[in-house]
Amino acid sequence: MSESALSRALSGKAVPERRSVEILFDAARSDASEQGIEVGITLADLYRLHSKAVAEQNGTVATRLIADLESMSKQLRDAGDENEQLRSAYAALRAQQDELRQQASLKAISLRSLRRKHAVLQRSAATLRKRVSLLEAGSPARSPEAALPVPRQEGDRQRTQLDKAAARNVARRAEALYDGGRQADEVLALLRHTTDAYSPAETALLVVLLTQHGQQELVRDFLHIYGRDKPDREVLLTALELLKYGAPANAEALLLTAAATRGPKLTP
Repeated sequence: MSESALSRALSGKAVPERRSVEILFDAARSDASEQGIEVGITLADLYRLHSKAVAEQNGTVATRLIADLESMSKQLRDAGDENEQLRSAYAALRAQQDELRQQASLKAISLRSLRRKHAVLQRSAATLRKRVSLLEAGSPARSPEAALPVPRQEGDRQRTQLDKAAARNVARRAEALYDGGRQADEVLALLRHTTDAYSPAETALLVVLLTQHGQQELVRDFLHIYGRDKPDREVLLTALELLKYGAPANAEALLLTAAATRGPKLTP
């Protein structure tokens, strides 16, 4: 045995191996025999004591290991609970991220649509301003983009009954009516005011301008209000003006609306 092993055994810090116990017993018995002393314990008794000591040491170690195992198990459960909470938080964040991405995508689509509408309105406003400028200059509003829908007389002149100020007023009213930023009730008020203030020729010109700019729904509402509220004579005159402007579909719609609101026939 080494001195350190013997020291640990004597201090009780460690139980010596069974072979070490046998060596110690043989040495002690030899020394006692030389001195004529009887050894007070048998090897079998020593074996039993050694086994008991080993059992006690194992029990202590087992108890400590069990305590350590329970502590580690608790730490593992806590870590599992924390991991589950992190998973739930991560799933919630992913769902929120997906929702934000979807909202951003919808807003991007809406923004592109608004930009396209804005560009269309800008082009329409530029076209109307150009027409007004040409009318103020006394020239027919003829351009590759969109010609002013006024029928030609001899010499390709504008109609004499629509002077420059009236044509300019009609163009501005058309621009105001199909302004996409207006509310429905505001547009309806403009329509009603227009039907009261405009002559049949001006009304027909306004309808053609709105139709050229794709405002079919607005034209339908306008013709309905006009056909419902105006006298038969003005309805018929407006329908004739529409025919002269090359808009038979609008003329037909106006007459049908008027007929539906007051009877099978219009009075000339």
